[in-house]
Amino acid sequence: MILRADPRGTLAIGQPAHAWLSGRLAEAWRWRFAPPDAVRLAALQHDIGMAAWDAAPVLDRRSGLPYSFTSMPRTMHVELWSRAARLMVAQSGYAALLVSMHGTGLYERYVSEQERAAEPVRGYLAAEYAFQERLRESLGADAAVVARNAALLRCWDWLSLFLCTGADQRAAFTAVPTDGEPADLDLRWSNHARTQAALAPWPFTEAGLELRVEARLLDGTYSDQTSLDAALASAPLEMLRLVLRPGSTGQASPPRP
Repeated sequence: MILRADPRGTLAIGQPAHAWLSGRLAEAWRWRFAPPDAVRLAALQHDIGMAAWDAAPVLDRRSGLPYSFTSMPRTMHVELWSRAARLMVAQSGYAALLVSMHGTGLYERYVSEQERAAEPVRGYLAAEYAFQERLRESLGADAAVVARNAALLRCWDWLSLFLCTGADQRAAFTAVPTDGEPADLDLRWSNHARTQAALAPWPFTEAGLELRVEARLLDGTYSDQTSLDAALASAPLEMLRLVLRPGSTGQASPPRP
């Protein structure tokens, strides 16, 4: 679950909705990648392990809101990621490989070495690495090409998270695979509502992207799971409209109102 601050309360965006946006970015990407269908599918479904949980999220009693993807307990997070790639295998082994690598990559980049050496993370990583090796061998997949595609998936995930969370004013992603030399992307909001953003260099085939992601509006906080469940069941559906345009790597202009 992604929780985005809103003047009326909190927009609760499901991880699958965020992944749908990642898939839209993959479809519009101008730099080539292969196999295209499987890589796009991985972008679209990279959070498949979260789908059932997001349909009935658990209350975080500290915030009075559902656990977000950054606040959920480690055991819960590991459990959800442990099932993700297995759910993908029935659709595409190649996409399942990328989803598994995306999950382990999160732990490699954002979890301390000490925690990775202890359970439950240690067992999760060992199982995923073995799963990835079996899939690579079965598919005859080139390791360098797979690594390139995994980097693209990380980039699309980063872009979508920036747009969905509205948390940071500016962010960067380095060494994005292109048709030539890797590129460093610069992304920043261009209005105060954080619904319009500028990206440079521009990596899409279209001159601009108008994007949408669905959310549920929560107008308060909740003291127990029953109250949260009732609020989510009756929450109005909101369509968050986002605009992405070519930007400049120079000094940012003040955000427009």
